Amino acid sequence: MRAMSWLQIELATSPDLVDTVESCLLECGALAITLVGEDDEPLLEPAPGQNPLWKQISLRALFDLNLDLESLRMALADLNQAADVTFIGEEDWIAAMQSHAVEARFGERLYLKPKSKRSLSRNAHIEEGVTMFLDPGLAFGSGSHPTTRLCLQWIADNVMAGNHVLDFGCGSGVLGIAAALLGAEVVAVDHDDQAVLATRENAADNGLSHEAITTYAKRDWYPERWLRSFDVVVANILAAPLQDLAEEFEWVVKPGGSVVLSGVLETQAATVMASFGNTRFDEPRSEDGWVLLSGHVSPQPGTQPR
Repeated sequence: MRAMSWLQIELATSPDLVDTVESCLLECGALAITLVGEDDEPLLEPAPGQNPLWKQISLRALFDLNLDLESLRMALADLNQAADVTFIGEEDWIAAMQSHAVEARFGERLYLKPKSKRSLSRNAHIEEGVTMFLDPGLAFGSGSHPTTRLCLQWIADNVMAGNHVLDFGCGSGVLGIAAALLGAEVVAVDHDDQAVLATRENAADNGLSHEAITTYAKRDWYPERWLRSFDVVVANILAAPLQDLAEEFEWVVKPGGSVVLSGVLETQAATVMASFGNTRFDEPRSEDGWVLLSGHVSPQPGTQPR
């Protein structure tokens, strides 16, 4: 099969315009976008929902060779942006992403490895537990950020076969896929269509069926239909949305079930926990200033989400 090639569009912009420019590139047909900082390192996994405080950020976007380049230039000109155009081969782009892939072990049950190690793992000694294969991509969750690692460790320690797990704000699907590989039945939800697609593709790459991990766009997620449905709700997002979602999460968790929250700074932990009136929290786990908050929901029914 002939190797694929793409057009790579690269432009530099200020941090406050990143979201606007990224949306423009996606609307024009971008297949993948990488943010690159002042040190020329790809931004593969920032803090959830956040961009670093660089003075200037480069965006590298891949497009099909049939791109209407003139229309793209006009759209960028409306934003006072100009771009350089080059050709890039499939091998070059994949190699760049794989060089930043993560390999890690969580407890005795869960291994995270880059996809390039898949054939090697099958030929090596048989490991106890399960192995998840994942490469960095467009959606948050490659295993490199402390919040993701904290969640994966909790999942490895606590999720059991037969559990019903909600992965809210699923990103790449890394948390839901880990739970499903350990035998859980998973529902994954995200407001970003790209994240939903990434979760589906990564789940399939790990041999998981649609029954093992079911995906929903946020607009198609109706919490009132899921009263007392989940043994575990895990959400690696940010402190403010976690507070807004407190009633919703407590509504969908079974009595005595677990709420697992990350994307929270140590200084925000008390405020986030206070928003969950029906949850008794354990001692927070922390790494590099980030915390994981986990607790059990009271048997008393929570408030129906508004």
